[in-house]
Amino acid sequence: MTSGCLGRPDRTPGSLTPREQIAQFMRGEWTQGGFNRAFGYYGVHWQEGTFEIHWRATEAFTTGQIDVIHGGAIATLLDNAMGWATTTVLQEDETFATADLQIQFVRAAKPGLLKARGSVVRRTRALAFCESDVRDDEDALVARGAATCSIFKRR
Repeated sequence: MTSGCLGRPDRTPGSLTPREQIAQFMRGEWTQGGFNRAFGYYGVHWQEGTFEIHWRATEAFTTGQIDVIHGGAIATLLDNAMGWATTTVLQEDETFATADLQIQFVRAAKPGLLKARGSVVRRTRALAFCESDVRDDEDALVARGAATCSIFKRR
């Protein structure tokens, strides 16, 4: 028998409020979505409008030609940091989807610790404008991102 979301059988993953989702992710219990399971991201710090996640990038995420992390994996990390930052500014009955994503790669990232910080620059009724950066374990800038997230009522 499963215990349900947050140990309550009456809760399904889609019924969690944004704050409950954040709490579950910060405890390392967030299992929703294949990306979170495949990458193994973990939350480090958050406050309203900002979120920091870390990822121990492994050789499994290299390009295959050279020993650097694939740009698509870096883009996914940036998108997730901005997504969790957006989650911090949602009302209980809201959710979101990334509508636009822009990435600027600054330098190659080797396997190891990557730190992503996402923030909401401006929130309107229907949109969140976000930015993020990824730094390596020596705090060198790896990439920057910007996104527009569409906010809507949950069904």
